[in-house]
Amino acid sequence: MAVTLKGLPRTVAVTVNVGKAAGAHTIDGDLDASGDVLISVRHVSADFVTNADITAEFSITGYNTIDNTAGTNTTGNYIVVTYAKAAAA
Repeated sequence: MAVTLKGLPRTVAVTVNVGKAAGAHTIDGDLDASGDVLISVRHVSADFVTNADITAEFSITGYNTIDNTAGTNTTGNYIVVTYAKAAAA
């Protein structure tokens, strides 16, 4: 789901994905390594007891792929990814 916020020149999208071991994560959405920017990655448990900012662990490595090799294991939980699409040419 992509949402354009008023006052921002770029589309901002949020996607919720099932967590897994550290490494490459394929996310739902339209994330592209050429120009899109990660805004945040949150590690969230279903009961919201865990709700941690792990953005610094991740980089965009390909289409709909982010990677946190040697980072946090989110197995059994979720990651909430917020990103901005590349500026229109």
